[in-house]
Amino acid sequence: MSHSTSLIEMPPEIVACIIEQLPFDRQTVGELALVHSRLRYLLALYETSIAKGFSQRCLPHAPTDFPCDQYSYRWLVQCIGRYDVLDDIMAALTSDLSWFAVEPFNTALVYAGLLLMYRLPSFDTALEKLDFIKSLPRDSLIALFLAVHRSKQTARYFGHGYINQTRHGLLLDGNRLSLREDIEFCFVEGALNIGPKFIFDALRHEDEQETTLMCLYHDHATHDWDRTVDDGLDIPYTQGPHRNGMAKTRSLYTSLMERLSEFYGCGLHQLVDKIDTEVASHDHRLAWISLAEKTRLIQGLSLSRKPPHTVEGSTLTNP
Repeated sequence: MSHSTSLIEMPPEIVACIIEQLPFDRQTVGELALVHSRLRYLLALYETSIAKGFSQRCLPHAPTDFPCDQYSYRWLVQCIGRYDVLDDIMAALTSDLSWFAVEPFNTALVYAGLLLMYRLPSFDTALEKLDFIKSLPRDSLIALFLAVHRSKQTARYFGHGYINQTRHGLLLDGNRLSLREDIEFCFVEGALNIGPKFIFDALRHEDEQETTLMCLYHDHATHDWDRTVDDGLDIPYTQGPHRNGMAKTRSLYTSLMERLSEFYGCGLHQLVDKIDTEVASHDHRLAWISLAEKTRLIQGLSLSRKPPHTVEGSTLTNP
């Protein structure tokens, strides 16, 4: 008489291998743990092995995109959530509806910048974040800058609240332009401090993001507007104590721009136009980067590519 062995009765190593082959989502582990107490025990006992197996099969780039000290179910769920956020952001950044849509040859470069943006919130202190920015090579800094720059430009059209250009009117005089620059500076500062989720929330019109933006505006923006003049300027009103010189930390965005200006050998007022011009060509030095090159950028390593050179008015790429 044949006897069939149930999953619960199988050796634990075989059960772990079977679990690794299941589709993984945010509910997988929790639902399996409710099936039987032995399954719950094995899920805990073999967590590192099972999580690593899931990662290798479903998220092969996660260990380099989101480094971890140890594989775990929590890390896997976090990776899935982050990839979902990045997919939504990239859909907006590359949309044909955006005036500043990211070009196909810059898509991987911007994606690498968003991955770098996830590294910054992992540091505990502002000084550690500043040191991280200062440690990055030129190529990684360009990726990071391009990610926040294009996100800011896209948020002008698809964002929520003060970051949206309709909040400032169709005609931008000096005051409106100055206010928009303050708001956009705070938006970028939020993206660097909080990560891509801040951009995601802005594009999804989450009220929490607008509250965070106003807190950043309170800390970083100028507050010398003449509110006695009614010129229709929609100036944010914020309340609360201002940080003193000791408590106020240095701006991450300012540090990023200053570091890039050192590499480019130009003033801050010229830097944005200089980078925009450089990356506008489909054959610029960081165009069409590969997966291996993306990994080098997020690891803080320069690419071995040579810059294009010009011969008789034509731009050629060095072999």
